[in-house]
Amino acid sequence: MKYKEYLIKKGELDLLSSLQALDKKILNKKLKEFDVKDVYELKEYIIENFRFSLEMSNDDPFTIMYFERLIDHENTEWMSAYDNDIEDLIVFVYNNKKYNSYYIPTEIKKIINELLFSGTEEEKFNLRNAANTPIIKDLKGLLKALTAKDLRNIGNLFIINRLSKKVKKELVNIIYGALTNEEKITDVIERLIDKEFSLLKRLMTNKGTIQDNNISPEDYYFLYATGIVFLFRRGNKFYISITDDVYNTIKKINLNKLQKIIDENTKVYSLVRSMVELYGIVSSSELDYYYSMYYGNGKELEAPSNSLIFCERLDNIGKIHKENNLYYVNKIFERKELELILNDIIERQSYIKKKTIKLNELLKYYNYDYYEKTESKNNFKKYLKKLNVQDEDIEEILKIISDLYRLGNSFAEQTLAILAEYGIEIEEKNLQEIVNHIMAIYNNSKIWQNNGWTPMEMALNYDKITN
Repeated sequence: MKYKEYLIKKGELDLLSSLQALDKKILNKKLKEFDVKDVYELKEYIIENFRFSLEMSNDDPFTIMYFERLIDHENTEWMSAYDNDIEDLIVFVYNNKKYNSYYIPTEIKKIINELLFSGTEEEKFNLRNAANTPIIKDLKGLLKALTAKDLRNIGNLFIINRLSKKVKKELVNIIYGALTNEEKITDVIERLIDKEFSLLKRLMTNKGTIQDNNISPEDYYFLYATGIVFLFRRGNKFYISITDDVYNTIKKINLNKLQKIIDENTKVYSLVRSMVELYGIVSSSELDYYYSMYYGNGKELEAPSNSLIFCERLDNIGKIHKENNLYYVNKIFERKELELILNDIIERQSYIKKKTIKLNELLKYYNYDYYEKTESKNNFKKYLKKLNVQDEDIEEILKIISDLYRLGNSFAEQTLAILAEYGIEIEEKNLQEIVNHIMAIYNNSKIWQNNGWTPMEMALNYDKITN
């Protein structure tokens, strides 16, 4: 692989040490390329340039998804880093015993976390001041620290109307009244899912405050968005807390009686989320059908009455838009030119009978790390071994093309380019054999554009199929 010339011996993880571990020829080449006189200037140049470029694209969901994967796969066998990131010295590759891996220098990782994962103002509710104070149990004091926009956001989640013209003082009183009203708080709790409900019960058994640096934002996001919990930080310790007023209100509610509702919520939330991730779209009018298929093995069931809520509150997937009774994710249609795909999806869903897929199948399928072993991939692996391709390169090739095919991208030309990049010579005498292998893999791959069907399944079982 091209990046092998950038291999270093892993040691200190700071950027300066990583640069000093580079091959001298590469280091001198970079000094000249970036027009800096020494490694210290090179370090500052990389940091400054990376921060600038990331600031320019930090609101792009695809940028966020890329860097999430980059961090998730650090020090693993999956080489998620692009070649240009390696060449720009944003990540550093090293040999991790049986495979090559990479790590992100501490300064670069700090910038990524600062610019991409701190959350937007709307998501974080502008709580910077409150989050850096000692833990406050005074609800009104915290509400006063928010902006009018933040308070309206909470009001919207409590389904309180006519807030647009209210001044901040009025908004504070309205939101305070909602958060201390047993009936309104119960209405919000009845929209929680299992992990959120578990966190709420954990807070209630710990007098309203827990300290946990490893808790997932996905667990507390909705509670945080509604103002039920607030976030605090003391030094390096991260706290989640309920104010005294809210704590005393929730104490009056019998949470055990709500468990059945929470279980139903969780089913619907998981179903809608996985459908959106797999298909890119889910029809609210057909939720009863999906619910029966996934949870009743085909037996007719009626989806819980609050199921539509979960078409609109998939907080950690992306904002959901409602149009023509269909829901789809912003991340898929972020760019205007991609909105045209929506009509194709709607048409395709009307022609193709829905395939019954169990929920656990859906959940593993949308995972970025999902990799399905097939006979066609195994045959191609044997073929590549005959060409003396290294085992680690074979695994990388199969993972890359599997991801390409799963997303339904045009495959033949890209696959041949990938093989050439790994040093596999493609000539007239072996071209047909290689094409036969990659077509076999494609025809047996679960493809998003086909609603999760393989091309082979579609060809064998269904008549009305659009190309």
